[in-house]
Amino acid sequence: MAISFNESDIEEFRDCFSLFAREKYITSPDSLATIMRSLAFSPTTVEVQQYYKEHSRDGRIDFATFITIMEKHSKIEKCQQDIIDAFKAHDPRGQGNVPANELKHILTQFGNKMSSAEVDQLFKDAGVQQGGSVHFDKIVKVLLNPLPDY
Repeated sequence: MAISFNESDIEEFRDCFSLFAREKYITSPDSLATIMRSLAFSPTTVEVQQYYKEHSRDGRIDFATFITIMEKHSKIEKCQQDIIDAFKAHDPRGQGNVPANELKHILTQFGNKMSSAEVDQLFKDAGVQQGGSVHFDKIVKVLLNPLPDY
């Protein structure tokens, strides 16, 4: 199948694909995004729409095609490492954390801006105390997990 993934990766992809694509096919860009994000990838909405447009046949994507998409996307995304590198830029002492108020400012003012309420929920989900520090490992896990669909 895919050269860049080992058997364990492919099995994890298959399990996740089967969980969300119960009819054995992905039938929408939203489903594709959910599966990719569940696997700790962070494609943009534009990327997901492009993958779906390029790879769907009759409005469906099968598992083999999904692996092709994942291989293509994995080559352009190094999301987790990019996030950690960004944190390191705000951690001059190299302690593995950044002040929560500084991270909140960054998340609400730059890039794909989050609302203050969204950041507060993110911090709550990651167990960050107000006025405390954000540990890289905890926040990266929360950032890369998909949002609940309820």
